[in-house]
Amino acid sequence: MRRRLTSLGLVLSLVVPASPAAAKTKTFDARDFAVYGFSQSDVDQEDPQVYTLRPDTTIRAIGKWSTNGDEAADYNFGQIARYHAQGTAFMGSGTASVIFPHDFASPAIFDDMSTRDANGDPVPHDEFGFPVPARRGNIFNPAYRAYLLGWAKIQIDGGVDGINLDEVNAGFSGGQKYGFNGNEGFDDYAIADFTRYLLAKYPRYTAADWTARFGMTADNRPRRDVPPNDLTRNFNYRTYLKANGLNLDPLNAANPLAPEWGRVTANRMYAGDTSFTATYLRRYWKSMVDELRRYAKRPILITSNGLLPYVDFNSVGLYPWNPDEQTPDFRGADYMPVLDGHLNGAKSLQANYRYLKNTSREIAGDVPVTVFIDWPNDMMTSYLNLPLEERKDYWRIFGAEAYANGLYPAFHLKDTVGSPTAEQLGMLDFLTEYSRFYKDNRRLYRNTTHAPQPVRVSAANVSVSLLSNGLRTVHLVNHNYDRGIRPQSDVTVGVDLPRCPRRVTLVSPDRTGASTPASTCRGGRLTVTVDRLDHYSVLVLAG
Repeated sequence: MRRRLTSLGLVLSLVVPASPAAAKTKTFDARDFAVYGFSQSDVDQEDPQVYTLRPDTTIRAIGKWSTNGDEAADYNFGQIARYHAQGTAFMGSGTASVIFPHDFASPAIFDDMSTRDANGDPVPHDEFGFPVPARRGNIFNPAYRAYLLGWAKIQIDGGVDGINLDEVNAGFSGGQKYGFNGNEGFDDYAIADFTRYLLAKYPRYTAADWTARFGMTADNRPRRDVPPNDLTRNFNYRTYLKANGLNLDPLNAANPLAPEWGRVTANRMYAGDTSFTATYLRRYWKSMVDELRRYAKRPILITSNGLLPYVDFNSVGLYPWNPDEQTPDFRGADYMPVLDGHLNGAKSLQANYRYLKNTSREIAGDVPVTVFIDWPNDMMTSYLNLPLEERKDYWRIFGAEAYANGLYPAFHLKDTVGSPTAEQLGMLDFLTEYSRFYKDNRRLYRNTTHAPQPVRVSAANVSVSLLSNGLRTVHLVNHNYDRGIRPQSDVTVGVDLPRCPRRVTLVSPDRTGASTPASTCRGGRLTVTVDRLDHYSVLVLAG
């Protein structure tokens, strides 16, 4: 019998006793990972490509979706031992936001779990194109958080090494119905929390202050003598929005409470955002992470889609309409540069990658950051449609540029919507061979930071970076490209260091073995000549 929620109450029978599999689980540290893969299967499926690529981990090996994953019997947990036999960490996962009517035992429970607009009505998400009505789950609802923790605990009992909760804060866009203007998340639970937030932020406000600052009326303002969840006698933000004609566009600049509420950016929890939604989303996210770690009674890895705090590594989906670069068309950073159906290898993503690395550090501290081509969207479609050699060049250039700026690209193997797999695309052997360079040189890429010294390079169309993790490494990515790489010869690289290195070595996935390039150094002023730069080379400065 498939488990479903049968009560609107908070106490839910979703936790099952720990299984023996948990005691056998190997311990992994994300700081040791150098090669990530992206291969997602349904919970009862397995991807043999993983056993060829042999990554340190896949971002989410399986994904709980709708009712598939409600029961332990749904899963193929036997594959975890096969992952461990080759040293690969097994990440479980599931959607943290998309819900359907048949996921729950009654329409009333489905409604209670759903996000709502400023009129108090559930927000549809027909833009997903699913054959059954879809909504976003309400993370402010304690019963919904318990529902998410329920399936995550089943995966922990099955022996997964970590959990990826996808799209934790996605239920605030308003969807197609409201033109994605943010009219979503205004349910009773959030409204009560908003009153708590206002009372805590303005502890000395009088009735006159609430009126003067926010235009509140005597019969609808925050009160300390009434429970915040009494939306009849205490402040009701929906009532306020309707009274001011803002119920269809609550984040309108004319709303004096809009800055207090905040604007949620899906898959981002910015460190400097102290608005209500940011504050409480961080609070509830932390409570969920803490509960999963407590329940596991062993080290587990936690991640999500995007840049979130309290994680062991951040896994950033690359998709259009991202918030990582201001562009005239609002599509955000162009993480899959394509012109006329061909790879635009002349473009550099260095600035975007550094932004992700630095923003992750602000949000989550010094945890690894991996980037993957998200799906289904235009960027994935563009990647799949590239000619074979240009698909390989995507990894040789932009995968390398991620490594060169302290990130880890997740090599794409498989999604769950029927797109061609890496093997079907003729990519698996290439990815396996190419990723071996990063495995063999993992010490160059672990726990890196950008060093402050500027690097000079003689050639045009080359992005260059200086990383440090005990070793100093200079990374050169060639963007001299037109439907194929155009190698550059005798590229001179200069950098001023505190002292001269004892040895300079050149390594590259484009070459076999290491070499010693011509170099001079006096008083810490180092000059190196790279005889040939194909896609990517690294200068290792030892001592």
